[in-house]
Order: sequence, then C-alpha cells, then structure tokens
Amino acid sequence: MEDLSRFLTIMGAVFAAATGIADQIKARWPWLGEPREDPREEKRRELWVIIINAVIAALLAGMASIDVFALLGLNAFNGLKAAYPGLYLFINMVAVGLMSTFGGPFLHEILEILLEFKKNIRLRNRMGTLQFLLAKKVEMSPGEKEGREPAQMARMDLER
Repeated sequence: MEDLSRFLTIMGAVFAAATGIADQIKARWPWLGEPREDPREEKRRELWVIIINAVIAALLAGMASIDVFALLGLNAFNGLKAAYPGLYLFINMVAVGLMSTFGGPFLHEILEILLEFKKNIRLRNRMGTLQFLLAKKVEMSPGEKEGREPAQMARMDLER
C-alpha cells in the first residue's frame, strides 16, 4: 500500500505541475488557450494541449529522475536499465508523460477518494473520543445498588 500511495502521490504531483505549466503556456499563446468555433480546429487545439502537457510531464520526470517502473515494481526493465541507461530514461520519461496526461484525471479522483477516506477516519476517531469523554457517570440510589455484583453495575453504567 505504501508503494501505491507513493506512486499516486508522485504522479499526482507531476500531473499538477505539468497542468500548471501548460496553463501558463496557454495563457501566453492565445491560439492555444482560446476555444475555437470550428470543431476540427478545436480538436486540433486540444491535441496540441495534450501533446504539450505530455512533453512537460516527461521533461519533469527526467529532471526529477522519477523511475516509474521501479515505483510500480516492474523488474522486467532492469536489464534495459543496465545495458542502455539513456534508452531506459527516455522510455521512463515517455511513460510518465503518458500516465500523467491520460491518467491525470483518474489519479486526481483516486487522491480525492483517499483524502475523503482519511478525513472520515479522523472524524470517526474524533467522535469516538468525544463520546468516550462525554460519557456520564450515573449515580444509582442506594436501593438500586443493593444486591448487584460489581460486574453487573459496570454493565449498567455502560448501557446508560
């Protein structure tokens, strides 16, 4: 689970960084950032945005030395890594670029689910602690206490 969360965190960070840089590029060049009227031109613009996002993510992966195959536990590429480190780096960069570009929304949803799950666990733990702290000790009249065993008294306290 730790490896998966590490992978999702790194890919989410690459996705967020690449998206931010691509947004800056779209703001700089209006032909890339403004939607087109013609559906064919709009598809071409969207393709350019995807390509730019993938290239940026690949460059970020290369600069940060992200080894996505090691994060995923794929040992099949170890021979390639030893024999041709440049080719391995290039394939790794392309893989990160593709995963970040096309898997970015999926990774974003996974991270949102994990954050909600973590928030629910914290809330449940906090509520359990509050319920434990707010439990009142109820005093029984002397007539009720007579003839009861200590275990029976403790059970009655818990039930109240």
